[in-house]
Amino acid sequence: MSSQPNSTDLLLQDLIQVLLEGKAHADADMLRSAADAGEYAGGFDYAMLAFKDLGLIPDARLIREVLDSPWCEEDSYADVIGHELLAKAETSIAS
Repeated sequence: MSSQPNSTDLLLQDLIQVLLEGKAHADADMLRSAADAGEYAGGFDYAMLAFKDLGLIPDARLIREVLDSPWCEEDSYADVIGHELLAKAETSIAS
């Protein structure tokens, strides 16, 4: 019997897709490994660090979903960088 992906798995798949679209294949593979291992908090941290390092700004909706996730720990990389990226995403939408 195969298990259905949960909402966190689906969110991580969306983040992996952003990395792939940004040609960050190695980072996408690392994030996929974290997701497969159920390392959700670490996966969110890794994704946000990768986005910051690569200068990628995901869709504001995706960032909000990460920030609203119970796996996004307060003051973690995902939390701090996520808020920075959200501000940039919202600024780019407004301009």
